[in-house]
Amino acid sequence: MPGVAGTLSAPDYGSCFEVTRNDARSAPEWARAVWAGAPAPWRWALVTGWRLGLGLRLESRSSPAQILGWAIASSTEETIILEAGGAGLTCQNIVSVDGDQVRWTTLVRYEPHWSHRMWSLVAPVHHRTIPYLLTRAARTKARPRCREIKHRAVISFQRYAGNPLLSRLPGQILLETTGRRSGLPRRTPIGGARADGYFWFVSEHGTRSQYVRNIQADPRVRLRIDGRWQHGVAELCPADDPRARLAVLPRLNSAAVRALGTDLLTIRIALEGAHPDGEQPAGQTGDPLS
Repeated sequence: MPGVAGTLSAPDYGSCFEVTRNDARSAPEWARAVWAGAPAPWRWALVTGWRLGLGLRLESRSSPAQILGWAIASSTEETIILEAGGAGLTCQNIVSVDGDQVRWTTLVRYEPHWSHRMWSLVAPVHHRTIPYLLTRAARTKARPRCREIKHRAVISFQRYAGNPLLSRLPGQILLETTGRRSGLPRRTPIGGARADGYFWFVSEHGTRSQYVRNIQADPRVRLRIDGRWQHGVAELCPADDPRARLAVLPRLNSAAVRALGTDLLTIRIALEGAHPDGEQPAGQTGDPLS
């Protein structure tokens, strides 16, 4: 069956639906748009059906490691695999992008075999729901003009007022990148926290931010935390859910990022050694063109 790319061995059921891709969204972004981006009544109906109708065990708390309760088994730009199980069923939903096509594949294994009766009752609903939500996600587009106006206004405020002011605060976390054109150090105030051995934060404007473009050109960065500079290597994480990530980061900064952001993107930094503030030459503040 076209579109099957999961890791579930010997599935008893499989289906695949596809839609034409009309933008550059990745597979994880499509998965979130279809399920997490569905209207609230639809999300409630989906979760209720999965839990009560099929007996699936879903994650109860929002986190970057799940989508609407389904655990993320693996994730790349091209493919994401979501897993859930319980009450004799093991299920996978695989979302993949290939050229201008988006494919949603569902695999189900019955353990024991009598549990297929539960799925047989839900399957007709599944065959209507997934195509509808997939098509809805394909038709849902951001208003580019409003988004662009917001982006320009926020960038102007940050460049000329917000960033210079925040950069002077003693306790402010600073990210220092290397200008991809100038080769000079560029410093930007950010907010985030350590978790899982990394420093995590969310960029408001994704790859449209100058410092993110600097990271793409040279991932080696420095980070000032608690007045001490640490070297590290930054990595863009487009498969990570930025809104779920913000929920576990400091609340005040997360609220500002949600309010001001236009293209949220999760970034993590693997930190190395620490140096007292002032050991290294000062870099340029703000977010100038680099």
